[in-house]
Amino acid sequence: MKILKIVVILLCFVGCKDSFNKETPVTNGIVPLVTNMSTSESKSEKQTDDKTTITNQSDAHLKKYSITKSNQKKFEGWRHGDATIFLVTQPYKRNNREEVKVGEFHKDGTFDFKMPSSVNFDTTVSNFFKCEGTASTEKTDYKMPKTGVIPVFFSIKKNENEIGVLSLATSRQQVYNNSPFGKYHGHPGYRLQFWFAEASTGAYTICKRNIEATDNAEITKQIAITDVYDLSFNQGWNYVKTEIKEDQMVGDVPYYKAKKYTVEPSLPNDVKWVFKEH
Repeated sequence: MKILKIVVILLCFVGCKDSFNKETPVTNGIVPLVTNMSTSESKSEKQTDDKTTITNQSDAHLKKYSITKSNQKKFEGWRHGDATIFLVTQPYKRNNREEVKVGEFHKDGTFDFKMPSSVNFDTTVSNFFKCEGTASTEKTDYKMPKTGVIPVFFSIKKNENEIGVLSLATSRQQVYNNSPFGKYHGHPGYRLQFWFAEASTGAYTICKRNIEATDNAEITKQIAITDVYDLSFNQGWNYVKTEIKEDQMVGDVPYYKAKKYTVEPSLPNDVKWVFKEH
C-alpha cells in the first residue's frame, strides 16, 4: 500500500510539472516573462500619448487666434456676431492716443473698413527703427528725420467693450511673436502693420547683437541676431513688413538669425487676417 501511494504521488508531480511547462515554455533554459509584452505595449501607448500631448501643447498658446483662408475679409466660423472696427494710434504720449471708427464685422464673419485720410501723431521717423542694446554703436540713416509717422492697430469692439484685435500675417504664430513672449522667435513668415507717414521718408541700418536664448528646459546659450531696417515710406498709409529671413534652433525652439523690415507697396497675396480674441 505504501508503495502504491508513492507511485501515485510521483505521477501527480510529473503531470503537474508538464502542465506548467506547456503553459510557459522554456527556451534555452529561460522562462519568457509574458508581462514584458504588455509592458512594451504600454510604453508604446505612452509614447504616442506623449507625442499627442506635445503637439497639443505646441498650439495651446494659439487657441485664441483665428485666421482667414486668404487675404479676403472673411473669417470662417465667426462666433462674435456684429462688431465694430476701430483704428487705434500708438503715439508716444498715451493721452494723444486716437480711436477712429473705420468699419464693421457682420454675423457671417465678413468685415470691411475704410482708412481715414490722415491721423494725428506726436512722433517722427527718427523716434523708431534704432539698434537695441546699450553697447550698439550703429546709427540709423534717416531720410527727412523730422517727418511725422505713427503705427496703428485695429481694435474690435462689441457693446463698447474690446473683444480682440485684428492683424495681418502669414500665420497665427507671427502675430503671437509680435509680443514680449515671442519677440526673438524665428518661425518662418512675416507680419504687416499699418503705418501713417505725413510725407515720403525712410530709415536704414543694420543692427547686430548677441542675446541669451533658451529652449525653456535645459539649454541656455548666447546667439547672434541681425535686424535689417530698409524702410522707404510713401506719403499716407504704408504696410510695414517684418519678415524672418533666417532662423537658428536652440533645442526645439526656433530663434531668428536675421529679421528684415521693409515697406510693401500693396497687400501681398499670401498674407492673411488674424483675429486675437481677448
